[in-house]
Amino acid sequence: MAGAEHRPEFCVLSFMIAVILAALVQSGQQTITLNINGVERTALIFAPTVPSPHPPVVFAFHGHMGTSRQASRSFDIQSEWPNAVVVYPQGLPTPSPLVDREGRYPGWTLDGDESNRDLKFFDGLYRDVTHRFHTDTRRVFAMGHSNGGAFIYTLWVLRGDMFAGFSSAEAAGARRYTLKPKPIFVTIGSRDAIVRPAMQHASFNEVLKVNQASDKGSPFGPKGMQFRGRAPSILWEYDGGHAFPRDSVPSMIDFFKSLL
Repeated sequence: MAGAEHRPEFCVLSFMIAVILAALVQSGQQTITLNINGVERTALIFAPTVPSPHPPVVFAFHGHMGTSRQASRSFDIQSEWPNAVVVYPQGLPTPSPLVDREGRYPGWTLDGDESNRDLKFFDGLYRDVTHRFHTDTRRVFAMGHSNGGAFIYTLWVLRGDMFAGFSSAEAAGARRYTLKPKPIFVTIGSRDAIVRPAMQHASFNEVLKVNQASDKGSPFGPKGMQFRGRAPSILWEYDGGHAFPRDSVPSMIDFFKSLL
């Protein structure tokens, strides 16, 4: 078989295999559309590639100006946790005091009451996904970046009992609400120019108070520190800006798995 890789028939066969494999991977993606109060809402869903009768679920919220497809590539949770259903909801045009005062680009509303349009969207997604995939409702998680990370705190205060744990990246929001103890994984970039690190640390300090955590942490993964209390809190700090730290995902998933 020496030199077989240079034969035309071998090249054709390799190409066909690549196409088939790509199609199999792609077949795990679904786009669902829901009508929420007369507004069409969509989400990109990745089915588990490692089947299980009752898989866990991760809802992953993009940042302001983001999209569900961009988030699926940036977070790529489906590759790191192939046993899970991963849901990437799509936001609607939303004003942001930091980067988009006119509300031209997609984001999430942070209203802390039942009128929140994105809370209703989540409720619809939750019903659809848990029914469609027969998921384990004791193993539902949510994460988000930036504005999506701030929305995590809205879910925490209004739907906290539906989640086993959360993750919030490059965001602040814990001080907006009265929260109950809940496990959370927080990432903070030391050179974030959008959401100031001081704001993020103040938010995390509020998390520690809510979770009645010890002020002494222990290492968790390559960059994390775990603070134990009524609920565990992880702080994963890195030397970087506001971009989502893709290398935090394995540690985040390890944290989620530790809660199962």
